[in-house]
Amino acid sequence: MNEQLIDNVFIKKSNEYKQSTLSPLTDMADSGIVSRITPLSSINENKLNIHHYDDESITTENQSLSFNLTNISKLVLKYKKCEEYVRYPNCLITYLDHPSAIFLQIFEDGSAFQQMHQDINRFYMNNLNAYSNISTKYFEIGDFCVAYSSQYFEFFRARILNIDHRNKQYLVIYVDFGNSEWIHIKGIRPLYIEFTKLKIQSIPVTLSHILPKKDLKTDTINWNTDVGKQCTRKLRRLLIKPDSEPFLFVSVTFLSNENWWPLHFVDIKIDGQDLANILHNDGLARLTRNNKDLKIIYPNFGKHPSEQLIFGIQLSK
Repeated sequence: MNEQLIDNVFIKKSNEYKQSTLSPLTDMADSGIVSRITPLSSINENKLNIHHYDDESITTENQSLSFNLTNISKLVLKYKKCEEYVRYPNCLITYLDHPSAIFLQIFEDGSAFQQMHQDINRFYMNNLNAYSNISTKYFEIGDFCVAYSSQYFEFFRARILNIDHRNKQYLVIYVDFGNSEWIHIKGIRPLYIEFTKLKIQSIPVTLSHILPKKDLKTDTINWNTDVGKQCTRKLRRLLIKPDSEPFLFVSVTFLSNENWWPLHFVDIKIDGQDLANILHNDGLARLTRNNKDLKIIYPNFGKHPSEQLIFGIQLSK
């Protein structure tokens, strides 16, 4: 699908989003996840904008299938799990909120995932008109869907984190990567069963043996302080390369999955260097022998509704 057709399909307009319309779902949770209005919301304090699309019907000459929303059941994607104490040598960091909330991909299903992603875009671009009159009442918070990113100009598997009915906007997380974005209803599609066969590719993890430093200005310890944000920016520069540069693959060892912490603890090595030691040596974080020290800083990690959706946390009954 060429860029000209995509530009004709989605006509973007910028409009300032009023944060007062947000529900408590996207308020700061105990994990330090700031409201995910943009993919960089956790480290970007600039004025936030979102994209709106026009209200004209989306048209294409390639529509080949007919859909009836009343006949489409809401499908569920399964989350991938990794074995404890196993090293995965070629992993890709796709997104991070801070060192205790990192999203990564392991390339067990790399070829199958790439093929599925191509099929998703071919399928939904060829059937754009099928969902042109969806109501915001059709989807609910927590539903899985397919969303068209106004940043990358492609369709991705997603999950709905919040809904702004007045402006016809959905806050979604792209489940195979971990980043999130506000999307107009024109860019949201039901998930077709063919695209549920592969499990969610991104795995949320916590970097082991590292803690945020105490912020001397505020006398607080968490990743949302000035020094904590500086550490996150350093981590992003190390792990997530611009589109113009080659991917950086890292070695990840999954440690024990503790019942008092919702995410896997992992050791990450870059070119043989331990990532926790790099952050410590740069004076941006401090080492700990006991990962349970993190529980003191974030005692309710994983209990906030937004965390459960973002990280795919299943609470035990």
